[in-house]
Amino acid sequence: MCSRIFVIFLAGILLIIGCRREGEGIRPSDTVTIAIASEPNHLNPLLLTDMISFSVSGLIFRGLTKFDKNMTIVPDIAESWKIRRGGREIWFYLKKGVLWHDGVELTADDVVFTFQMVTSPRTATHHSSHFGSATGVKAVDRYTVSVSYSEPYGSALESWMFGIIPKHILHDRDVLDPSFDRAPVGTGPYRLKQWVNGRHIWLESSDTHFDGRPGIRNIFLRFIPDAATQLMELKAGGVDVMELTPMQYQSEAMAGKLASDFMQYRAGSFRYGFLGLNLLDARFQDVRVRQAISHAIDKSAIIKSVLMGLGSESSGPYPPEAWYFSPNAPLFAYDPAKARELLESAGWRKGADGVLRKNGLSMSFVILTNYESKDNIKTAQIIQSNLKSLGIVTTIRTLEWQAFRHRVIAKHQFEAVVLSRAYLWDPDIYDLWHSSKTGEDAWNFLSYKNPALDVLLERGRRTVSREERGAIYRKVHEILAAEQPCVFLYNADLLFIAHWRIKGIDPSPADMFHDVAQWGIKNNAQLAGNPAY
Repeated sequence: MCSRIFVIFLAGILLIIGCRREGEGIRPSDTVTIAIASEPNHLNPLLLTDMISFSVSGLIFRGLTKFDKNMTIVPDIAESWKIRRGGREIWFYLKKGVLWHDGVELTADDVVFTFQMVTSPRTATHHSSHFGSATGVKAVDRYTVSVSYSEPYGSALESWMFGIIPKHILHDRDVLDPSFDRAPVGTGPYRLKQWVNGRHIWLESSDTHFDGRPGIRNIFLRFIPDAATQLMELKAGGVDVMELTPMQYQSEAMAGKLASDFMQYRAGSFRYGFLGLNLLDARFQDVRVRQAISHAIDKSAIIKSVLMGLGSESSGPYPPEAWYFSPNAPLFAYDPAKARELLESAGWRKGADGVLRKNGLSMSFVILTNYESKDNIKTAQIIQSNLKSLGIVTTIRTLEWQAFRHRVIAKHQFEAVVLSRAYLWDPDIYDLWHSSKTGEDAWNFLSYKNPALDVLLERGRRTVSREERGAIYRKVHEILAAEQPCVFLYNADLLFIAHWRIKGIDPSPADMFHDVAQWGIKNNAQLAGNPAY
């Protein structure tokens, strides 16, 4: 056991490596160490493009609104709001006394400034259309903001989850200045204490947070790409919380001493897996080919083998729990005979080598995935085996996530990918599937274009009524399911494990971080109930 003097003297080291090792029962009393699979690209809300970055940035920056556990929009920085003129205007009433991490009070001017920076043509951000049909934002008074829309915007309240940035710091600087990204000032429950490239991020709780100081003083995020290495660190005391692979959840994580020291958590679907096809490739432009590939893949085998049964077949980009999910969206059941029939109708015939060919093209391509995800690699291997029997030959290659992201998402240099994507929990998937979002570094990197879908996505953005939006987005779901611009494979449950001493965890499909500010550490009397203490 570490002595009290030693703990004080080496506080910084303890935050990094922890005081506990295998067989010991002491961890830093004010710190929780969480393993994450990759390092955030950015923390500045204007620069976020990946799930990890969104999750970590969300602990530092807050928006006017947020999702609660049940994925319902509730107030955050805003105390309340009023929708006017049939959805063409919204007044947000801000909470008073919301402080930036440097002690300056947030006001309506900060909200106006954030909107102006996001929508400015001089700001190189992926979020330029984030606020939809909003035409302007003005400060009615110090704590009231009026947002005007050229037409009703269905995702207006969701859009204001966007992290507000500080005008008093950035008004005379480039808002994309890397120095702000590395030393951000927000209004969230945590502030950045330290960021060591390739190793960790240290977040310290804000004593002046408007919802009260978080229950955990320090959140230490360690970048550990490999899930097996994360589990080793968990066992050794270097990690308190980590997301689990299905295999770990079902077996390893609760074996032996871990069963007494840790608790497992599971929430509904929070991401989906897919085989993405580059639709600029002539081989994949015929819908019959895409449907054939979907029929050729044994999705139930992927769920059983990769997810250990902790998931369900996916029919599209919406989770089964969502109010806009369509039960009428088609599922392409495993049916190799139907796959062969579709390929033959599309003109593909086996050559002497057994590989499908048409007009000088061979159905042989590379499947890329990120090497950090063993689940993605195993999924790709099952797909490879399934397709081979039809005369479709694939090669699997892996890339480190940042290289993968640059090549695939930024440059669109790929034939096929196996990837998982987090659900947005808002039905507006305009940025993911609209034809206007197929350019370099845009999010529709599969280059899918469908005028009918574009119309629905545009109409959905203009619709405020939940009932009408539901009808529109259920049709969006059905079109994407039928067209198979990517082969939707599975809905995966959120699985993670946390040390017994951490209290207040209430899992949600949102993500593992959604309620970190409500977590706490059990006191000595509570800890006494565990023999490890």
